[in-house]
Amino acid sequence: MALKVFHLPGAWGLVSVSPFCLKLDAFLRMTGIDHESLTVAAPFRAPKGKAPWIEHDGRTIGDSTLIIAHLKATFGVDPEHALSAQQRGQAVAIQRLIEENLYWAMVHDRWIEPENWPILKRTVLSGLPGALRPVIAPLARRGVRRQIKGHGLGIHTPAEIAEIAQRDITALAAMLGDGPWFFGAEPTETDAVVYSLLANIAFTGFASAMKPMIAGHANLTAFLERFRGRYYP
Repeated sequence: MALKVFHLPGAWGLVSVSPFCLKLDAFLRMTGIDHESLTVAAPFRAPKGKAPWIEHDGRTIGDSTLIIAHLKATFGVDPEHALSAQQRGQAVAIQRLIEENLYWAMVHDRWIEPENWPILKRTVLSGLPGALRPVIAPLARRGVRRQIKGHGLGIHTPAEIAEIAQRDITALAAMLGDGPWFFGAEPTETDAVVYSLLANIAFTGFASAMKPMIAGHANLTAFLERFRGRYYP
């Protein structure tokens, strides 16, 4: 059975405004795995209720990390094959920084900051049926607000969230250093993880205190352009 990949829609030149969808798409481009990419307005059919998800060999798999693990095992590809055990550990730590902390600062910007809510409704939620949108949008926003508070980030003030994000972004810049990629001369899965989130901050139309933080690190801005030029020319 052919590999089918389901993503949330794109905007501002990004193939998806979901970092997890963009991460998977970048991984697929990086490895050259043949697939059919399908855009969906909302993840109603997703096995875990979130995008992305895939259908392959009679299986439906959700969660970008689990999907990538399946693809590595099934297709015998691994962009991290040359990494040492120490580097693989560092890769996991970077992924956790991105997906378990900095991601929520991005979500707060998009869903909670009043100036961004109209932008989100006309972009991220634009694919929802017109009659349902006025009902679903506020319900979704309340759900996201509960998730952010449950994570812990949502109990902080915007200034405190900005301080947390600043530490994460500064740490990423320090780990990248002067290299073209996070682990040497060739990109790995870690580069796809970092690109997917930073691009969804730097290249989108949402207002964010994190944009000047990223722009303040020349190596991060060069990294974004390098990755985009290689995989999204």
